[in-house]
Amino acid sequence: MPAYEGGEAVPRRETDALLRHVEAERSRHGIPGLALAIVDGTGVLHAQGFGRTGAQDEAEDVSAATLFRLGSVTKPLTATTVLRLHDRGVMDLDRPVVDVLPALADCGYPAVDRITARMLLGHTAGLPHDFFPTGRGDPADLPEMVLRLLRTYEPVAPPGTAYSYSNPGYDLAGAMAETAAGTPFPQLVDELVLRPLGMASTTFDPVVAITHPFAFGHRYGADGTLVTEGQVADNVAHYPSGFALSNVLDMGRFVAAHLGAVTVNTDRLLTEESQRLMRTAHARLFLPDDTESTLGFHRWRWQGHPVLGHVGDICGYGAWLAMLPDRRIGAVLLANAIPPGFDGKSLVHRILVACAPGPARPDPGTATRPGSEEQPADAYPRGNAGVFVGQATGLVRLAEEADGLTAEINGRHLRLRPAGNGRFEGGGPGDEPLVSLGFPGTGPGCANYVMVDGELCKRFDESLLATPDPADLARYTGTYARLDEVTVFVRDGQLHLYSQEDLREFRCLPLTRTMFAFEGGVIDFMVDETGKARAIRARNAVTLHRTGPQPCADSTEGVRR
Repeated sequence: MPAYEGGEAVPRRETDALLRHVEAERSRHGIPGLALAIVDGTGVLHAQGFGRTGAQDEAEDVSAATLFRLGSVTKPLTATTVLRLHDRGVMDLDRPVVDVLPALADCGYPAVDRITARMLLGHTAGLPHDFFPTGRGDPADLPEMVLRLLRTYEPVAPPGTAYSYSNPGYDLAGAMAETAAGTPFPQLVDELVLRPLGMASTTFDPVVAITHPFAFGHRYGADGTLVTEGQVADNVAHYPSGFALSNVLDMGRFVAAHLGAVTVNTDRLLTEESQRLMRTAHARLFLPDDTESTLGFHRWRWQGHPVLGHVGDICGYGAWLAMLPDRRIGAVLLANAIPPGFDGKSLVHRILVACAPGPARPDPGTATRPGSEEQPADAYPRGNAGVFVGQATGLVRLAEEADGLTAEINGRHLRLRPAGNGRFEGGGPGDEPLVSLGFPGTGPGCANYVMVDGELCKRFDESLLATPDPADLARYTGTYARLDEVTVFVRDGQLHLYSQEDLREFRCLPLTRTMFAFEGGVIDFMVDETGKARAIRARNAVTLHRTGPQPCADSTEGVRR
């Protein structure tokens, strides 16, 4: 495909080998189209498209100018906008959100008066992980829609407690920015980020996007075939967390700015303080690659290299943005499908390391989060055995034995081993997959929370554990839909669900008469006066409504497998 070359060129031999590898990966995984930009602190070095904008024969070739949805790679754009307002004195990162949006004080959400923009950008506000691709499209509706959503949520944890990834948190940060500046959010991002960086093709408006070269998202059907995503995603309530559309040329300019490039006005995008906030660890996820959130990005380590970046996944699109700040090199990869087994993050890592020039240079922006210094390998809070429930993890039972810590996660038994710095691991070679666990911000004997594979789990009152009556299970069976279509059925006296999105069947473990845990998290059946389920509340945020008839008990009729 036609390529863009600019700045200090990456050596041609290395570039050619990388591009051949990218095309080979696209072809091997059957992805219709990809686009890639390689960037340094001066600008875009190389940008190129691979494949086609769709799976149809009439689809056009992807170029560096082709637009894709960014999904959660929108979040760094939102954080940069907020921090530009902070640099101008328009927003205070530690001012309570209710001071900016007074209507929130009466919304009924617990502890909303303690939430700040800093917590929202760093994913420590305790808000749930919700997302819905369609909704109202008037940008002026953002604060109203975010307020309406908050009224339906329950906290994952008190504000400032621990990391808990949240789309609504970024939506609330965007509403704060819009209100503080007195400018609609899309226009605000345009004025403070897009125009200064010359990102002329980036937009939040899908109608505008399709006037540009545009790649269509794809998903996989039950039979594994590639299907063009028919749903047009547009929901103003989630603009700040995941609805930008862009191309690798524009996003390359954005990455270059975060590596030190000047704007079109020959000025830096952010002050040194704000740049440091976007690079400094804010909260820890207790993962093997030492992932931590910053204000806008995540930072992790890969083969000894410190990486700063974000990933996105929305309606059949994938986006991967990553930088090596100490080497002043970055890359953006956009795709219009995410097939099983495709590891975009590792592909971007390979590109970065291959293009990284010379030895590592000092990066003053990657200061260590206070309290993250290496701890003894066997140091962990004692006296914390019990039951924990994670809205995205399911059921976790921890037990302390004479020779160490054990865990049972959704029925899978693991002996945990110390991995250093307060982190534990279970599984791995011969017992895949690896599980990583840690206790965020707790002292001896007081762990109300445990982090499992980067997801927050809360201590559950064991006295509430109950086994539903078989008659209850029969009343829960049926088909439910919102973002996903889920079929619930009973087999051998146990509740199971089949997810059309995951193309997987899950066994459900009872927590209470209506609440169940499974590998994907927690579901709660919303029942009427007869005990029949009318809807499912998933992850304490998303409601799936009954759409189909009830399968018979102990039957998998109607379930695609």
